[in-house]
Amino acid sequence: MVKRNILKVGAVVLALGLVVVAGCSSKSSSSKKTPADIAPMELRTVATGTSTAAAAKGTIFTCLPLTMTAASTPWASNGIIDVSKIPTVPGSVTMESKFEITTTDTQRLLVGNGVPNHPIGTFPIPPGTEAYKYYSALPAGGYANAAEIPVGPYDLQLTIPKNPTVNATPTCFSGLVTGVSTQTGASWHAELAPDSSANFYDPNAALPTDLCFGHPYNTQYHYHGYSYKCMPDQGNAGEQSPMFGYAIDGFGIFGPLDANGKWITNVQLDECHGMTSMIPWDGQMVEMYHYVINNEYPYSVGCLRGTPGTMSHDMMTH
Repeated sequence: MVKRNILKVGAVVLALGLVVVAGCSSKSSSSKKTPADIAPMELRTVATGTSTAAAAKGTIFTCLPLTMTAASTPWASNGIIDVSKIPTVPGSVTMESKFEITTTDTQRLLVGNGVPNHPIGTFPIPPGTEAYKYYSALPAGGYANAAEIPVGPYDLQLTIPKNPTVNATPTCFSGLVTGVSTQTGASWHAELAPDSSANFYDPNAALPTDLCFGHPYNTQYHYHGYSYKCMPDQGNAGEQSPMFGYAIDGFGIFGPLDANGKWITNVQLDECHGMTSMIPWDGQMVEMYHYVINNEYPYSVGCLRGTPGTMSHDMMTH
């Protein structure tokens, strides 16, 4: 049996009555959480010397081992990112978003064009803006510099198990995509950003992003860090955060609040940035493993507890 859940957005967003403010959606019901209810004033970033060679708390696990470097920018110091000081890529650009989930008895197929259903910054980044100077210092294949990269649609196809299982040992990331938001139709990428000397940084500490903590790589828009503030459904006040999307192994990616509406920290999470608790899953409450997105590096998925699904070639798999 095949079921479909379709999300197609462009001008349709306004027709549905969603009011978009500064790149995020808000809802009129006082019982609903808003981005301000879960807004962290700071992000806790990665330290110089942190390895990605193994699954561990506070890092990511990459199949090609790397060593992280702490970025030195006006908004990042001593392991803390001051969100209020991050320059923002300006603009509020709406593009056509297409996203569809098809389910069978054993699989989910996520298909779309990779464009989110909310406004994004202006890419290419306008010269003369604060954000431009950071990107213009970086090389980009086919462009004069990284500031010149536009956002465009691409072939997003991810097939994942409908009922994923936890493997005995975690799996490393062989590509950039870590998950896809079912609320917006855009993907999350691994929290890595190289400079021209092949040093690797937390992107949130090294580069400005737009108001939804997104930017393009090879024209593909994707999220980092505090992207969850732009998820249309933040859930109900005093309750567990809802699911924001699926990781590439099929497990859910949930927001930062537990069943009592309390903030979830890295201390409570395992080496892949996940935990097992009661969550809503396919219409039922079940005790199940899931990932949590919060304000501590690596912010969402740090490694894979399940078996990776299959992705289209266009989806930054290398």
